[in-house]
Amino acid sequence: NKCIPTNKEKACVLSEELGHHHTSCGDILNQANLCNRKQERIARAWGYTRLVRMSDLVAAFNDGVRNIHELSEYLGVTQEFSLNAIDYYKEKFGLFHELNEYIIYFEPFGIFKKL
Repeated sequence: NKCIPTNKEKACVLSEELGHHHTSCGDILNQANLCNRKQERIARAWGYTRLVRMSDLVAAFNDGVRNIHELSEYLGVTQEFSLNAIDYYKEKFGLFHELNEYIIYFEPFGIFKKL
């Protein structure tokens, strides 16, 4: 789509569209339908877990990233996409998630290495 101005935005849209390819079936344009909304959510979640992986959050922290703006730049996604991905993880895991020796807090967003 030539109307999408940046590569970051293109990557975000593409990840969701690939999510639809891998997880959706049929015509889900009518978002008034509950089943369609569920398929939309699943497709977006697929994209979030591909572009904003938990291991990427830790890698960003280890490379000095300390806020959402820097994280978005680091991952090559839009700030909105980063925030939506973090919201998705918060809904999935709760306020935090432990990954190896790290604790990833989703609200407020932060990553800490265990001692």
